[in-house]
Amino acid sequence: MKSLKGKVAVVTGASRGVGKGIALGLAEYGATIYVTGRTEKDDMLLDFLKGTTIYQTADDVNQMGGVGIAHKCDHSKDEDVERLFERVMNEQGKLDILVNSAWAGGSKHVLGGYFFNTPFWKQPVSLWDDNFNVGVRSNYIAIRFAAEIMTKQKSGLIVNISFYGGRRYFNNVSYGVSKAAVDKLSADTAYELKEYGVAVFSLYPGSVRTEGMAEVAKYDHSLNINDMESPQFVGRCVAALGK
Repeated sequence: MKSLKGKVAVVTGASRGVGKGIALGLAEYGATIYVTGRTEKDDMLLDFLKGTTIYQTADDVNQMGGVGIAHKCDHSKDEDVERLFERVMNEQGKLDILVNSAWAGGSKHVLGGYFFNTPFWKQPVSLWDDNFNVGVRSNYIAIRFAAEIMTKQKSGLIVNISFYGGRRYFNNVSYGVSKAAVDKLSADTAYELKEYGVAVFSLYPGSVRTEGMAEVAKYDHSLNINDMESPQFVGRCVAALGK
């Protein structure tokens, strides 16, 4: 596959999980990657999240042949996101790829027992808010800033990480509705950006061997972690779109 050397990418939520895998997949082909997220230090309470920081991902990107640049960003805060894109333009002068992978509907609700097999009327409203604030709204804000850059360039790729829970029931109500919203966001922004040479996709990973899934599999023996795809495989799919 064609090298991505010289291409500039932003991958949100890249300290761990699918986001980290995407950063590493792009790194294999030599891209320059801004690794964003909130995690700067190891989680002292959850052993399975040790080593999952933006700095560790950036180091791993460098070791794999890319250029990793860690940037702390809370994607629930518009001013943080604006500063991110200002930095990219100040340092690189362009943006070729944006991958929206940041998602706040995960670990605390899974570990709290709310995510699976709990009817929506017994779930905390915060599950809905988390899915939509960082996962839908955050995607929209990042796309908005990226579009200002890419429309002037007449080129660019935007990938929103979604899942087939947006097409059929999966896990819980708020999760499925948020993924359907991500897909509609991809479709409608793609429609408006097409004439500028900017492509927008929703990408559906399968079952992914993330740190969180590996932890859940310790207690749910119906899950076979060895049958799941690696996070880096998702990154290779993004790399193929961005070539």
